[in-house]
Amino acid sequence: MEDKIKELLSAAKLLLGIKDDESDELLTFLINDTIDAVMSYCHIDVMPRQLEGFIPSMAAARCRENASGGVVSLTEGERRVEYGSASGGDFMSAYKERLKPFMSRAAFVPSDLEGRRNA
Repeated sequence: MEDKIKELLSAAKLLLGIKDDESDELLTFLINDTIDAVMSYCHIDVMPRQLEGFIPSMAAARCRENASGGVVSLTEGERRVEYGSASGGDFMSAYKERLKPFMSRAAFVPSDLEGRRNA
């Protein structure tokens, strides 16, 4: 698994244009956290190979959001700054369509599925 994390780290650094290893610790944390979040969201125990290329993109997006300091809107005239999250606080919501095919239905109780049909 350590080799896979190194591959994902390398891909995230490529996406972010990072050439040094100054941010490796933060990016590794974000990659591991993103993997955990995806597996939890999809109710799966093993990361599908098809999502391995998507993890660095998600981690890079989280890194960019983290680097912005939470600023989601900035206006120069009349000086307006808004803080928050571009994803509305739930970064997984931006990816739910991409993750839908990987969701395990076996992990849901009937009321969970009913709520998803009505959403």
